Amino acid sequence: MTVRPAPLPTLAQRALELNGLDLPGVHLTFQGGKTLRYHFQIAPGNFGRLYQCVLVVTPDARRPDLIVLGPDLHVLAGGKKLPHTYPHVGKGSKLCLWWPKGRDWIPQMKFADTYIPWTAEWLFYFEDWLFTGDWAGGGAHPDMRAKRWSRQRAAEDARPSQRSRWSAQDRS
Repeated sequence: MTVRPAPLPTLAQRALELNGLDLPGVHLTFQGGKTLRYHFQIAPGNFGRLYQCVLVVTPDARRPDLIVLGPDLHVLAGGKKLPHTYPHVGKGSKLCLWWPKGRDWIPQMKFADTYIPWTAEWLFYFEDWLFTGDWAGGGAHPDMRAKRWSRQRAAEDARPSQRSRWSAQDRS
């Protein structure tokens, strides 16, 4: 007997899941029926700042992007290079929340159990890093050497509604 993997959630299913979360500043938008943008606010703890974030989700197996829109993490860092972030064209900072080769996340997982708490945890360690200068969040960051498709990917990130489904998927 062959065991089939669980089907990928649709954008509508993702929207229902995210809409059910009790987070401040929630706003859901669909872009061309191919991208879901979930705007929300989150604090890393009772005494942390409130951050404006957006989770960008596509209906395929590509990993979602979590972008902190405000406050500006680069300004808070005072010019220091941000730890565990990906290059990003546009407003905000794209967080590195998990190790892609470790498959810590698969598309069938719920965002309420993964991306949302991982974002709060990342922001907790970010605020600690601002104070101590040491990243205590652990983890490994993928090698960001330029790959032959990287220029194409950067251009697509700048135009998320025009992103090709045939783009390279492995960003590691």
